[in-house]
Amino acid sequence: MKHFFWKNLMDEKKIDQMKNFSVGVIGSRLIFEILWRSGVGCIKYISDYITNFDVILDCSINPLEANNYDIVHPKSDDSCVISYLYPESKNELKSLLKGVDLVIAHKNVAQVAEVAEEVGCPFIPDIVTIFLPEGVRFREVIYPKVERDPISYTITCGLQALEVIRIFAGMKPITAPEALIVDPREGVKKIWLKTTV
Repeated sequence: MKHFFWKNLMDEKKIDQMKNFSVGVIGSRLIFEILWRSGVGCIKYISDYITNFDVILDCSINPLEANNYDIVHPKSDDSCVISYLYPESKNELKSLLKGVDLVIAHKNVAQVAEVAEEVGCPFIPDIVTIFLPEGVRFREVIYPKVERDPISYTITCGLQALEVIRIFAGMKPITAPEALIVDPREGVKKIWLKTTV
């Protein structure tokens, strides 16, 4: 699957390297699905409750799953997929995210950003940018208000997956304060996040 997914975009050696990385995904079944198909070695999927809005926004969720807890299962024998419910305490979240190479959050973004910083791993919020441990901190920026609809959400997830693959392949990703946002009316826009310090 992964060789077909990345055909003509990267050489096979770099594609095979994806299995050596682990990612923590919080609250986005679609980004989980894309990363799994990309060949990322281990995905810790952490989510809470699927609302009707989640079903409308994320095309990878079956409408019959609304109003249930969001649990995913391994997709194949060679994938490491571990599913957790979102914990009640910050310490428990920190414990769940220990050892991952990167964290992506589409829910509970501020708390997850804080924990990612504490465990020292790169963090991707629900826009297209990466907060590196030695770079601009999430709490130091004025976070833009972003409208969500199914199309812009899907494009955002695709662009985020590309940035994950770029960072794991040793290529230069988009890092904060530079960012991309997907506007349903204006398309993909490059912005600079304003810092408070």
